[in-house]
Amino acid sequence: MKPININEDCQFLKDCTENSTKAMYNLITSKAAVQLWTKGIKPHSNWKITDVKKYFGINGAADVLHRKLVTLYDVLTNKGEQNENKWHKKRHRD
Repeated sequence: MKPININEDCQFLKDCTENSTKAMYNLITSKAAVQLWTKGIKPHSNWKITDVKKYFGINGAADVLHRKLVTLYDVLTNKGEQNENKWHKKRHRD
């Protein structure tokens, strides 16, 4: 998994330490919103991708931003490890 550069002063990291439920909610909803944006759909009339970039302290185009949010979600929920273990087991079976 490639490392993600995150601004250390971003609101997401502050929310993770103060209120992890709020941080996870924002991560999940932002991940879905950015996925819609990559397909050309604006999630709602006041939505801006720059707000997502500022909140999470990351940058990039919409598709890169979505990949970073998915990676961040996988790391926080330990799904990244599970996927790597499945790949590792499957690869060594062959």
